[in-house]
Order: sequence, then structure tokens, then C-alpha cells
Amino acid sequence: MRRALLVLLVLCASPAAAKKDIEADALRAARHLGSWRFEEAKKIIDQLAVDAPNAQETRYLRAEMGFLEGEYARAAEHLQGLPDDAVDGQVGQLRALIASTVEATRGFVSQKSSGGHFVISYRPGKDEAIVELTGEVLEAAQKALGEDFGYAPGGPVRVEILGAPADLARVSTLTEKEIETTGTIALCKYNKLMVVTPRATVFGYPWMDTMVHEYVHYVVSRVSHDKVPVWLHEGLARYEQVRWRGPATRPLTAMDEHLLAAALKKNDLISFDDMHPSMAKLPSQRAAALAFAEVATMVAYVHQQGGYPALRKALAAIKQGKSARKAVAEALDARWPEVEKGWMQYLKAAKLRSQPALAGRAGKQIRFKSSEGDDENVGTDAIANVKARKHARLGGILRVRGMSDAAAIEYEKALAAAGGPDPYVAGKLSRTYLDLKKYDRAIELAKPLVTADDTDAAPATTLGLAYQATGRAREAADAFEIALRVSPFDPAVRCGLAEVYDKLGDAARAKREARACERVAQAD
Repeated sequence: MRRALLVLLVLCASPAAAKKDIEADALRAARHLGSWRFEEAKKIIDQLAVDAPNAQETRYLRAEMGFLEGEYARAAEHLQGLPDDAVDGQVGQLRALIASTVEATRGFVSQKSSGGHFVISYRPGKDEAIVELTGEVLEAAQKALGEDFGYAPGGPVRVEILGAPADLARVSTLTEKEIETTGTIALCKYNKLMVVTPRATVFGYPWMDTMVHEYVHYVVSRVSHDKVPVWLHEGLARYEQVRWRGPATRPLTAMDEHLLAAALKKNDLISFDDMHPSMAKLPSQRAAALAFAEVATMVAYVHQQGGYPALRKALAAIKQGKSARKAVAEALDARWPEVEKGWMQYLKAAKLRSQPALAGRAGKQIRFKSSEGDDENVGTDAIANVKARKHARLGGILRVRGMSDAAAIEYEKALAAAGGPDPYVAGKLSRTYLDLKKYDRAIELAKPLVTADDTDAAPATTLGLAYQATGRAREAADAFEIALRVSPFDPAVRCGLAEVYDKLGDAARAKREARACERVAQAD
């Protein structure tokens, strides 16, 4: 009798115990998803699908897992019939995100990179001109970052090339206003890289480095279980974003240097805490650019002191639960105030230059296309000197009308009035001399601009065309390749590369660029 009663009690308790186990497993799976431990989460979710397939938590987790794997239709199916307020309202949020992502990626096709480590999704058309390049760049980054951080992805990493900033807003938690205010052009989120095509911008942007920047975020999230704070996350990404090209060097452009120098002089740096929860939440592109410069130099300083072993040690400690400040300090056998002091000394020793000619352009690196249209004089409003601005505007009007000789005279006057090598004016003048077939003068003006800022495609393109016209194929290829990293949809760049690669005997690249030349030359 007593044994029968015990069995009855166990049977009655089993449903409650089973429910408790399911809830515990669901919570564990959710935590793993949140910490980028996707493989561990998937095992638990697969078991939940067997043990409790109809539980709301199971169906939600299966939908989230499907979404993170890029199976958007399958993810939506798992949520069918569930109320939006289920699982603490997360069902409705996920359903909306899936729907907006499906809309933003409708009609996309996919292609694997040559090494198989990335799957690139894009809308057929002109964006096909950058798909192969995307794969090449990311494969180089995967190899370099594997050496730096000891991590290689277990399966292909998904990359989505989006058509406009509005699409990036649809597939993320950012608003269009935040994207345009801060110049955010790409994200690493939801187990994928999301990058807006350079076609959506007026002058292009450093899209190759930007993609690698996002891949660094991916690696850091996986290595640390996504416990690294924004300032260190962004610092690592900014420092490492050029690693695909070779050893990481001083991570500052001329614009970064100007911003940082000015902020140091005014004691107006952005605190690391103010960078939370995202650089995209900062009030302007200028603020975002300054913040990136700060954190990049902090990581450069840590690397200078302890190399990659120190960075790996810090990430491992953060993964185990230590604060970033404590982890970084201990990796350098120091205390955080000593690290900050050393960083400031590092900045002072760098002898950063504040360049007045860049003041009007600081923080305005990305200009998105709009229905308002753009002309030869876009950017003249950033020229600080009023007289120089007036001559530059007139030069632009004359050049558009085909009066290049007169335009050159006005640009020369603007350059003289600016009182220094204003990048905008010098760039326009060099292009005008290119039109006039005065190649030596075009090279003389463009070359220092490229050396000072390799994120501006215009002078690099001018330099490439001038070298090409004078039969200097190797120099032309070098210049065009710099422009390619910023403006891959310019026919002058892609067609120019096709020709000079052919002259240099690089048949494979010549064919790639010839295909791209044909693609980008087509009308939209």
C-alpha cells in the first residue's frame, strides 16, 4: 500500500518536474544564444524539440535559432499561432524582426567565398561587382585574425550586402536617423555581418576595411562569449580592420588625427562609458569618429606594450567574468590608472597634428545619396576660407560646363586663398589638370592627398588615371587599388584596373575587373 502511494506521488509530481526541467533548459539555451555560444544552444534546442515540441519556449527558441542561421521562412513558421505577448513579449519582437528582414533581403541570392568561410547574400545586379572582392577580403581577414586571436569559424559566416541605410534600419534595432547621424554603415549582429553597399553613398566609403571591422566584432564576440564592452569591442575592431592587408599599423587617418588632436587640446575626449550601448547612438558623425579614434589608439597602446598575447589574455579574462578595465590592466601587469596614464603619454608622443583645412570635414566621412541630387560642388561648404570657397564654387561651375582651363585658374586661386593644401580644392584641381592632360601636375597634386588619406577615392582615382595615361601600369594599379577599397562602382576604377592588370600580366585579376567594368558601366 505504501509503495503504491509512493508511485502515485511520483507520477503526480512528474509533469511539474518535467515542466521545470524544460523551463531550465530553455533558459540555458537562451543564455547561450545571448553569449554567442550557438553550437551549445542548438544542442539544447534540438533536445527541447523532442521533449516538448509544442511548448511556447521551444517554438520561440527554434524560431530564434532558425533566424540566426539565416533560415527566415523556417523561423517564421515556428512562430505561427503564437501570440505576440508569449515568452514575455519576445515572440512579437522576433516576428517583426523576421518580417522586416525578409522584406529587406527579398530576392537575394548567395555565393560562397573562395575559401568557403563566408556566404555572401546580395541582390542580383550591380552589387555582383563586389561579391568576389568581398570574399577575397574576408578570407584574408579570417586568416590574419586566426593568427591574432586563435579563432576560426566552425562554419560559414553569413554576410548580407544591403541596398540602403533604410534596409540596415529594417534588419536591426537602429533607426534611419541614428544611422545617418553617426554614419553607421554596417553591423555585426544576429550571427551575421550586415553591410550597406557603397552604391548607397555619394563618394563611397572604406567598405573593405568596414567589412573586416564587422568580422573582428564577430570574432571578439565568439572568443569572449560577447562579454566585451563597447569601447574595447570597437577599439579592437578599428585597430584590426586593416589586418587583411598586412600587419596592423598606426590606426589613424588624417581626419582621426585632427579630431583627436583638437579634443586633447580642449580636454574634450569622449569617455568610454559614454560610448555605451553603441557608437551608433552618439550624437553625430564627428562624435562617433572621435570615439573610434580614441579606442583604436587605446588598443594600439596595449598592443605596443604587450602584443597579441596581452590582447588574448585580456579577452580570456573578460570571458571568465572580469571587467574590461581590470582584464586589460592585468594583461599588462598594471593597474587601470597606470594604463590610462600610459595611453595619454602614448598619444602625446604620437605628436598628433590638428589641421585647420580638415576642420569643416571632420566627422563627415559618409554622405548618403538622397533624392536631392549631387553635383560638382558637393563638399565646397566645408571649405573654411570664404574666398577660397567662392573660387572653388566657380571652378566647379566652369568644369561642369567643359571650361577646364578657366576652372583650373579658379581652383588655383582657391588653393592660394585657403592658405594651405586644402584637400578638397587640391583634389578638384588635380582632376581638372587630368582633364587638361597635364598629367605631371595632376600627379603632383594628387599623390600627397592619397598619402595623407587613403579613405578618399577621388585623388586615388585621379592618380591612377594619370599614371595609366603616362604608361606607368604598376603605379596606376597601386592607386586604383586604393580607390577600389572606397569606390568600387566607379567605372574609371574598375575599367582602369582591367587594363593595367592586363598590361602587368595578371590575367585572373584582369578578367575579374573586366567583368566588373562591364557591370558597373551599365545604367541603373
